[in-house]
Amino acid sequence: MVLIAGVDEAGRGCVIGPLVIAAVGVEEKAVSRLVEAGVKDSKRLSPRSRVQIASSIRSIARIVETRRVGASRIDRLRAKGVSLNEIEAMLIGSILSKHRRGVFYVDSVDRDCERFRLMMLRHAPGFKGVLIVRNYLDESNPMVGAASIIAKVERDRAVKSLLRKAGLPECSGYSSDPRTVRIVEQLLQSGSKESMLRRSWSTVGRIGARLSQDSLKRFL
Repeated sequence: MVLIAGVDEAGRGCVIGPLVIAAVGVEEKAVSRLVEAGVKDSKRLSPRSRVQIASSIRSIARIVETRRVGASRIDRLRAKGVSLNEIEAMLIGSILSKHRRGVFYVDSVDRDCERFRLMMLRHAPGFKGVLIVRNYLDESNPMVGAASIIAKVERDRAVKSLLRKAGLPECSGYSSDPRTVRIVEQLLQSGSKESMLRRSWSTVGRIGARLSQDSLKRFL
């Protein structure tokens, strides 16, 4: 049987929490079952629906693989000049190396899909399958849609756990979320070395600069 798989990420642009990559693979005849289970781009589903459909995906799929890289490691890699695209390629490459055959559809994070495909293959020794890389596949390919749901559910759980352990309220981890911005401010003002925060992000730098200016104004 030919394995048909999709790969997608969650948390690429967030300021809090990990980047999560997921791959979902099924036998070709089972693709329709994913559609019947309600699989679509994770952004079009409510959190509750994502959790429910993720459970169905796991019961249908032959493989469900996830890879996670935390905020502090992302910062360390970026300090060494490793781009976020390269980080994703490394994670996806490790999955391709484990499951060496089949057809893998990947939602490209690079407008130059061929460049991203070659980047992933450099990190996938032994891969003998077919790698199809396109933009916006999460919106049109049920395999990639399934992967996007698994990645999003896993990331949401990880962020929730990190915040709970730190005694902080829940938030999405994205800077477009006012609650996330308040938590970033709290972490920076307290001088916390909490590893959930992506300190290499320009958004975090701007928040820190604004807090410093506000402190200086109050001092003066």
